[in-house]
Amino acid sequence: MFRLLFIIFLHFIFIFRIKFVLCENNDISTVCDCNCDVDIEIVKTVMEDMKDMKKTTDNIEKQLIAKRASKSSSCLEAAANSWKSGVYEIQIEKINITNVKMFCEEDVDFGGWIVIQRRQNGTVDFNRDWHDYKEGFGDLTGNYWIGLEKLHAITSSCEQELYIQMKSRNGTEYYAKYSALLIADEIEGYALKKLGNYSGNAGDSLNRHLGYKFSTRDRDNDAHENYNCAEGWKGGWWFFKCYNCFLNGVYGDNVKWNKIHQNETLAFAQMMIRPTPKCFRRLMLSNLN
Repeated sequence: MFRLLFIIFLHFIFIFRIKFVLCENNDISTVCDCNCDVDIEIVKTVMEDMKDMKKTTDNIEKQLIAKRASKSSSCLEAAANSWKSGVYEIQIEKINITNVKMFCEEDVDFGGWIVIQRRQNGTVDFNRDWHDYKEGFGDLTGNYWIGLEKLHAITSSCEQELYIQMKSRNGTEYYAKYSALLIADEIEGYALKKLGNYSGNAGDSLNRHLGYKFSTRDRDNDAHENYNCAEGWKGGWWFFKCYNCFLNGVYGDNVKWNKIHQNETLAFAQMMIRPTPKCFRRLMLSNLN
């Protein structure tokens, strides 16, 4: 893009100089005679200027490409060349983490999603303490939890949207998409601070949890006075009294989205985030600086 603009600009300058400077008649009100002689030395100078400018634009392009490749802050950037799902390295500027590995999902809703949670079988125990849920656990390509600190850093540095894939035991696929997601910091208990507009076919089971802090078996932050929801239901979540959905429960027993079926556990659940269009524009502009 830069190269094309500069070449057009230089061509304009070249034509301008030949037409108005190099002609024997320098009166701009008089059209140059077709036999107008051109100063060969000046033409050579213009050509050299064009070569130098081309080198400059090539260097600018290389620098921009290198900068973007080394500072991908989302899956939209990291997987831009391949468009393939898999593990990529992401930079989280807010907590000064570089080259942190994330799983990028490119096969759902035009791609660009960072997977923050996945349940597909019972091989990983989600009945964990506060430290584990804060730092993250599991396998990037399997059952996985990104960690609340990373989740807070990503969602608070640039607005994200949320997409939740789900599959029932009979194979029916569902999804719930929210136009915004914001997770508070640890001081505020990693509360579910913002949740945008809902769309999808699963029903909106998450909005009831909006405003509540995250709870684990050893950190009871729910609104229930006489019961620890995380301890009782064996998993961490944004509980109130206790849940309308719960994707971190015991696999095969209590991975739930009540709007699908209150008494049926899900066979698959995957939570993903990506920058909103407004956020992505800001990221692109910052990469150019």
